Amino acid sequence: MGLWVHLVLAFMLSCFLIQEANAAFTPADKYLIACGSSKNVTFLGQIFVPDTHHSSVVLESEENSISATSNSTAPFSIYQSARIFHTTTSYEFDIHQEGRHWVRLYFYPLPGHNLTSASITVVTENFVLLNNFSFKRYKGTYLFKEYSINVTSDSLTIALIPSNNSVAFINAIEVISAPDELIPDQAVTASPPAPFNGLSGLALETVYRLNMGGPLITAQNDTLGRTWENDVKYLHVNSSAVNVSVIPSSIKYPATITPEIAPYWVYATAETMGDANTVDGNFNITWEFPVDPNFMYLIRVHFCDIVSESLNTLLFNLYINDDTALLDLDLSSVGNLDVPYYKDFVSNSTTNSGVLTVSVGPDTGADWINALMNGLEIMKISNGARSLSGVSSVETLFVRPHKKNKKGIIIGSVVGGASAALAIIGLCYCCLVALRSKSSRQGQPWLPLPLYGNSLTLTKMSTVSQKSGTASCNSLASPNLGRFFSFQEIMDATNKFDENLLLGVGGFGRVYKGTLEDGTRLAVKRGNPRSEQGLAEFRTEIEMLSKLRHRHLVSLIGYCDER
Repeated sequence: MGLWVHLVLAFMLSCFLIQEANAAFTPADKYLIACGSSKNVTFLGQIFVPDTHHSSVVLESEENSISATSNSTAPFSIYQSARIFHTTTSYEFDIHQEGRHWVRLYFYPLPGHNLTSASITVVTENFVLLNNFSFKRYKGTYLFKEYSINVTSDSLTIALIPSNNSVAFINAIEVISAPDELIPDQAVTASPPAPFNGLSGLALETVYRLNMGGPLITAQNDTLGRTWENDVKYLHVNSSAVNVSVIPSSIKYPATITPEIAPYWVYATAETMGDANTVDGNFNITWEFPVDPNFMYLIRVHFCDIVSESLNTLLFNLYINDDTALLDLDLSSVGNLDVPYYKDFVSNSTTNSGVLTVSVGPDTGADWINALMNGLEIMKISNGARSLSGVSSVETLFVRPHKKNKKGIIIGSVVGGASAALAIIGLCYCCLVALRSKSSRQGQPWLPLPLYGNSLTLTKMSTVSQKSGTASCNSLASPNLGRFFSFQEIMDATNKFDENLLLGVGGFGRVYKGTLEDGTRLAVKRGNPRSEQGLAEFRTEIEMLSKLRHRHLVSLIGYCDER
């Protein structure tokens, strides 16, 4: 107990010292979704938003799902609501930056809906994450799954598929960007040693993530929101190891490693050989892990010499499934004392019993008989069917819906609520025209459009400035164009057309995200005075938007014709 108190105090004292390093990585995409909830949910210091309230998350076929809540039996707040699906339904997430993303799924069968009998399949566009899972065959109370997927498009679809005439459900979803360098393209096979290429194109599932010799690390103390559990229950012989620790701020990250690889707390603790075992040079510390023998596994080992008093005194070996993965490892040769080091291996086999073993032991020729390990991650690698659960492919389980090209599409303002109406478009346009030449090539003015069911009149003629090469038009009077927005309102809503609020670029101009004073979210399409190719497209958009009136389709809510 004294060790844990020491560690907690050390962590608290170190928080201020390492705060700057912890804030180094900022994810471009961060979605924390509370499925079926009508209000925000706080869990482990993070705020999860209802699945019908997020402007960049689309719940397809919402009418085929129901929401359920329970405040009494759920083990944690994140499991107090769920969305239940009777048919295949999907969530679509806007992706602002392609690359590695965490996908974290939460499942807990709320009482009163017979969810224990539910049979759940979860897929993305390219990978099967979960296939025919049921709590009937599961010993735990709740299920948490974490995946690492390389997203290569501007959206990510997560589909939930009920199996065997049952229902599917989910309580919460996380989709968060991860550093691309976190998972390299290449590792080394454990036996026989050989390069393993192509990891960047594969999906991974976190099976085990351990903080050796230290306490539980939750998302609040990890820059990437990961959880690291203590290793004791996986030790083959509990008495074989002794935990040691140092103050986390004493850890010295090299230029090639950051806290995103593993936090300070991982490298500041370790399991080492007990004093009684150091007299036997053939003794190892071994951890055992039940795994699915039908998959390969990425094994990442974390080391940091926090026990030596001088360099070149600690020499030990690493074994994976009794095969030698690292021989005569001298951490002094790859760094210094208190300097983190990690290594990736791919294991393509397990023992006959479906158990993967990892061991460290002293080198028999070393002056000091000892060995240590600070952290360990074991991740399942997707198989040839691009699955992490079974042998069925996405194509055999999920019919992909036709996806529209998002580029150049006006994105609507989002109205939250249980009905999850997709969007209402806010449209701002300036009637401008490029003057190509002072003498002979004068651009066409943008004339008013004869909109559907509308008599549009131009009450003030356009005037062209020969100096600026732009045109302006005023007072587009029409009852069907919706509300008139002043240019100042548009400037305030878009923070002066802040580039960080840019949603996309079309032929007519740029589209910006905006928020009105009353909280209404909208998209503003701003004309480019030197654009000609988008004029016909923009005309078509106006004609179309003026006709559309449907809860699942966009509609025009207003305009601005000020300069």
